[in-house]
Amino acid sequence: MKNRNAMEEDEITEEEKQADTIFTEKSDICQSLMDRYSKSSAPQHRHLIATAAAVRSIITAEDLPLTPVSYFAAVFTTLTNSSEALDATEIAALSTLLSMVLPAVPAQAITHPKAAEAVSVLVELLQNRGEAMAASSFRAVIKCLGVLVGFCDLEDWDSLKLGFETLLKFSVDKRPKVRKCARVCLESVFQSFPSSTVTKKASKFVFSLFKSNRPLAVRLNSSTTVDGSKPENLEIIHMLGVLKLIVPYLSVKVSLKLLLELLKLMNAQFSSLTRHILKIIESLFETSRVEVIIPEADNIISSLSSYVLLGEKNPADTVICAATLLRVTLDKLDDGDRSSWIRNLPLVFRSVAAFASTILKELVKHHMDQRILLISERMALESTESSAIKSICAVFENALSTCDGIPNDHILDVISVLFLKLGEISYFFMKDIVLKLADLASLSNGDISNTRHLQECIGAAVTALGPEKMLTLLPISLDAENLTCPNIWLVPILNKYVVGASLRYFMEHIIPLAESFEWASQKVKKSVIQEDLQAHAHGLWGLLPAFCRYPIDTCKRFRYLTKHLICFLKKNSLMHESIAISLQELVIQNKSVIRSNEGDCESNTCSIKDSMVQSSGVAYSKKMATKNIRALASCSMELLEALTDLFFSSPPEKRLYLKDAIGCLSSISDSSITKRILISSFEKLDLINGVGEFDNEGNHTHASIDQEQGDSSTTEKDARRCVTMELASSLVEGANEDLIDMIYKFIRHTLLTADEEGQCEAYYALSRVLEEHAWFCSSRFDELLELLLGLKSPENIALLRNRFTCFRILLVHALKVCLEEENTKAFLILNEIILTLKNPKEEVRKVAYDILLLISSSLGNSSSLSSEACHQKLISMIMGYLSGSSPHIKSGAVSVLSVLVYKDADICTSVPELVPSVLALLQGKAVEVVKAVLGFVKVVVSCLQAKDLQSFLTDILNDVLPWSPVSRNHFRSKVTVILEIVIRKCGSAAIKSLTPEKYKGFVKTVLENRHSKGNSKEAKGPDDDMEEKRTNSSSRGSTDYTTLRGHKKMSLSHGKRKREKQQPNDMDSGMKRIKKYRHSNFLNHEKQTEAQARGGRVKKKDMKRSSRREERKKIWKKQKKTNK
Repeated sequence: MKNRNAMEEDEITEEEKQADTIFTEKSDICQSLMDRYSKSSAPQHRHLIATAAAVRSIITAEDLPLTPVSYFAAVFTTLTNSSEALDATEIAALSTLLSMVLPAVPAQAITHPKAAEAVSVLVELLQNRGEAMAASSFRAVIKCLGVLVGFCDLEDWDSLKLGFETLLKFSVDKRPKVRKCARVCLESVFQSFPSSTVTKKASKFVFSLFKSNRPLAVRLNSSTTVDGSKPENLEIIHMLGVLKLIVPYLSVKVSLKLLLELLKLMNAQFSSLTRHILKIIESLFETSRVEVIIPEADNIISSLSSYVLLGEKNPADTVICAATLLRVTLDKLDDGDRSSWIRNLPLVFRSVAAFASTILKELVKHHMDQRILLISERMALESTESSAIKSICAVFENALSTCDGIPNDHILDVISVLFLKLGEISYFFMKDIVLKLADLASLSNGDISNTRHLQECIGAAVTALGPEKMLTLLPISLDAENLTCPNIWLVPILNKYVVGASLRYFMEHIIPLAESFEWASQKVKKSVIQEDLQAHAHGLWGLLPAFCRYPIDTCKRFRYLTKHLICFLKKNSLMHESIAISLQELVIQNKSVIRSNEGDCESNTCSIKDSMVQSSGVAYSKKMATKNIRALASCSMELLEALTDLFFSSPPEKRLYLKDAIGCLSSISDSSITKRILISSFEKLDLINGVGEFDNEGNHTHASIDQEQGDSSTTEKDARRCVTMELASSLVEGANEDLIDMIYKFIRHTLLTADEEGQCEAYYALSRVLEEHAWFCSSRFDELLELLLGLKSPENIALLRNRFTCFRILLVHALKVCLEEENTKAFLILNEIILTLKNPKEEVRKVAYDILLLISSSLGNSSSLSSEACHQKLISMIMGYLSGSSPHIKSGAVSVLSVLVYKDADICTSVPELVPSVLALLQGKAVEVVKAVLGFVKVVVSCLQAKDLQSFLTDILNDVLPWSPVSRNHFRSKVTVILEIVIRKCGSAAIKSLTPEKYKGFVKTVLENRHSKGNSKEAKGPDDDMEEKRTNSSSRGSTDYTTLRGHKKMSLSHGKRKREKQQPNDMDSGMKRIKKYRHSNFLNHEKQTEAQARGGRVKKKDMKRSSRREERKKIWKKQKKTNK
């Protein structure tokens, strides 16, 4: 029985494929079928071909063209005249042939009456001979009905009714494939209806069929014992499946009636019909207009809410679906009926809150925005919207009250969103929620560091309400008797989440509160309590940066705040860092707002700050930010003087954040102020003489001698000069030409007279000048090059890095400005960098590699044609060193090119002469050069894609293989590695065809070794395989260059690195694009490859020695036996 069913299923599948065959208007159907099935032995194929041949003979006898129309007429005539005499096999063949022919018949070829007549004939065939027909025959006839109904008069329901009824009848058939075919045809017919009149009548007919099955639906829905999968109950299930498919095409009136009936069937408890009902409603919502849903919105929400409220008693997927439909219903009401929306809002929230947190969060985001609700603080207690919001907040308050301990993360996340969406008006609706959250925090004894979601929820309340209202609800105070501090746990949250606060509130409430803790700590004798009170005071002082995060009254209150800040700078050392950070916040955020309004916001922090401002409801416009900058600039002189005095008396670690604050203030201050402060610093530290000039540069020799003799005054002067240079570098950003000229004179003097530490600061200051003021680079280019090239290249890493940063800016400028002419000065810069690459110290070489990559990145990242030309100019300049006479320089240039290709392999294709030029160096005999070139080739074959590598393959093989016989300096192992990589990428066949005859033996050996290693790898277990990868990857030629980029520890030097000076901002951003320690990884990997290759050869030699030793032992034993 099972085999028979399987055979029938196969037959059905094949018949379906036949029915899907598409012919054109001019196709000869019979010939096409014979071409396709002439070699098939399947009975249905033979019957089909025989039937088609018989039909063709009829057409030919009547001298008609062999077109689909003729085939249709002949088949239709046969079915009309001989349907009673035909057996099941003949009906199957004719119906299948007709289903193939009809799609190729033009619509105008069959008149409306003829199409209606054909429909009636096929319906009669199904009624009279249906019991004897196979399922495949049913599908073929139904498919024909679907096409023929489309040929009828689509404006006349009477001509469509019979075919439509039949398709609808079989769309609920018990046979799945018959049912599916009928549904597809039914949907196609609905889509073809052009008239609303016909659509209404068809919709009524569908609804009447549904009504006839309604008693069965009610019985299934009301009883939990009835099995919906029984054959007698399946018809209503199939009917619902039809409705889901065609509900988008039903008339508005019928859609509304159908929705009412479905809602009546929708129980609060799950039944076998629930999923189908929800799917129909979902489909109805997706396609219906608002006027269909609004009249029954209350019933929809009531039914769906009842179902969702049962929660876990119903299947989770259906609850989620119902909750989603509730959200969609609210969305529809929001667009069409606001009063109904407000009325149903609490019910939806109450039902969804129990189960679907994700949907609840979407509801809050979309429907609880203060701007949408249009509620002001004045209306918060008297409007209809406020009543709805109170009900919703009561839902969340109840959820917090019923929780045992800290609530789950989902409910806290939703409450956080609710705080942020309601904004300031949450003070009127969510007071009790804030107090309950505080109670939860107090249950943790104030330690909520391990409850991240609770902390974020309270933080959202701080952002929405603001610190003033939050501290009204949860006041922080000092109990003088018990010396306790209620709600002090709130301080870290305030520090993180306050935004858009008031400077006035900080001065009038936070400062006095901090002072009260400070005074109380001085009166307490117990050291533990004293330390706690001081820590609380320090925490309150530390709120200053938070209150300076987009404050709303900067332009009005900053002058008053300045007085406090200057006092703190002089008296309270604990406040120094907070003040410095606060000043940076105020300057940077206002400048970023101005730039963002001008379309020039370039940092990620800008978008983050903007989102915080939006959450808090603070409107920070360009006009407001401009006023704030003016207020800050008006007080900058007093603050700069106080900060500068503190800067000179502070240790190095404090100078870092003080310098940043000074730099921010100087960028918005008048240059005359900063110049006066800088000159005052020079005079105080005795760095200029009486006429305002720096000491004679020729005194450097004497100063050096004095320093060597231990002259403490000279050492002290160098230290003062170094600190002053730090100050000067922070004043660069907003300086005018006059101030920049003074700073440059100081830099020049320091470079010529100071020790290494002073020179390091001077180079850094010069790089800042060149970065911030492009005009200075162009106007002083020759002078700067003469100065820098006249100084000796240092060995100190930080000093060298800062020097090379200056070189980078100058070289990029030279390439961009002087693109068309030969620039010998740019070559002078490259000379020093390339020579540094040959330094024996790895750290020094790494600095040179890094700066070359930054130069290449600066020129190559821009999409402009000029930048591309500059980048190619740089490559050409480096290639110019390949023709030099010194092997030292040649190998250095090749190393540079290796690193550039490693970073950007497209250089090889954009500069096609690059690879051949480097390969030409293999004709020489200089060992140093050959090693560098082989390393370059390894990088090229590793980084290039196989398709790009093909164009260089011949040159690589011809130039590299001649070094395969040379075993010294590990040349043979290097060539082997290169060859293995190329084989892996391009295939052994391509390599064999391009290999010169002289070296085919070597290539064959490499291939055999590679094959044997592959076999040994298969024989080993997974642990052995991993060990093989770790120890012998390079010798197999499978170098993983992503590992070079990722393993940072691989290139660290053994000596401890010195702390380096922080680079300018775009230097830092450039370094982020370069993988750390990339080049030292590259060099170490080369060494590792060589060592592994040596290890392989040593291992082979050891094996040979041991085998010879064994042979000698055997010979000696034989001789001993013979002598005996």
